[in-house]
Amino acid sequence: MTQIMSERVGYRRRPERLRQMPKPEQEFNGFLESAPDAVVIADRDGRIIRVNAQTEKLFGYPRRELLGRKVEMLMPERFRAQHVEQRSDYFANPIARPMRTGQQLYGRRKDGHEFPAEISLSPLPAEEGFVIATAIRDVTEQRRMQEELRRRTQELEDAIQHKDEFLGMLAHELRNPLAAIGNAIEVLRLDRPNADDEWVCDLISRQTEQVLHLVDDLMDVSRLAHGKLSLRKMPVELSQLISQAIEAVQPLLNTRTQQLAVSLPSQSVRLLADPTRLVQVLTNLLNNAAKYTEDDGQIWLTVAKEEGEVVVRVRDNGIGIAAAMLPRVFDLFTQVPGALDRSDGGIGIGLAMVDQLIKLHGGSVKAFSEGPGRGSEFVVRLPLLSATCAERNAK
Repeated sequence: MTQIMSERVGYRRRPERLRQMPKPEQEFNGFLESAPDAVVIADRDGRIIRVNAQTEKLFGYPRRELLGRKVEMLMPERFRAQHVEQRSDYFANPIARPMRTGQQLYGRRKDGHEFPAEISLSPLPAEEGFVIATAIRDVTEQRRMQEELRRRTQELEDAIQHKDEFLGMLAHELRNPLAAIGNAIEVLRLDRPNADDEWVCDLISRQTEQVLHLVDDLMDVSRLAHGKLSLRKMPVELSQLISQAIEAVQPLLNTRTQQLAVSLPSQSVRLLADPTRLVQVLTNLLNNAAKYTEDDGQIWLTVAKEEGEVVVRVRDNGIGIAAAMLPRVFDLFTQVPGALDRSDGGIGIGLAMVDQLIKLHGGSVKAFSEGPGRGSEFVVRLPLLSATCAERNAK
């Protein structure tokens, strides 16, 4: 009973001692105990003078086993001697040091288990100079997640590398048999086949050209991925390139009885560009508009100069693009859902090629649409050829 009464008296007196404690001290204790990280306060000799509850939880020591002991007991033995030197250096130049300083630090629990840690250091004023407050955080899970992210990133990079190598090899291997098929068709035509045979020859020839076109795109994608596709830039007149692109897509426009309206500025528009690649870009955009627009539909191609740039817009009143798909239309092998029956054998390479080629020219391309059934617009921006640059290239 005496013991119980004694404990009760002690319990009643404890709040009285807290009330007698200076308010700043109470506030500091409250802050220390509510801190989310383990906090260890040590003096100049490295002796622990105060810890919080998180320290007990993290390291597995009760406070009585920590107070008065050297702070090095909380780290692996192989780091202790070095830490003594570092502590002396820190006291010579005491500045606050936040976490995530890039150092590989480790803590050691009472059971001997080690864990990766991040720490912050803060000098605190004391009766004899200052002491060091060290906040310690276990980053085991963070390191595990970082390692997992690195591993998965490497796996993804390896997969992309293998995919690019496969596409390049596939495209290269397909060209030879396709060339042989094309030559065989020409031989058959020299033998003056009858009407039925001529139809078959035309069919095989068209399909072979389509596959060759896809193979060429695959080879270009592979070259772009490996940084092997280089541009042969020269001063060019944009209107001439547009004419070549329209000529290339005109058979498809005629087949679908679609109207193409072209609007060009009255003044010449000159660029420093690879003419072959820029024609490829324009042809892809026009061909894309034709494929995804109904028969008898309308396509508009407009060109304008805007603040040192030329802006080429290709707009149609076709099937449109859902808002969720707009950020992905320039991704490799992307097809708009519900539009596969209109792709005419395409596999989602054309717009990816457009995006990459325009970037190589120092420009940009964006897709716009008000949604399914509302048509689409692709806007290309390219730097104009300045007069100074034109003179330099002329020389």
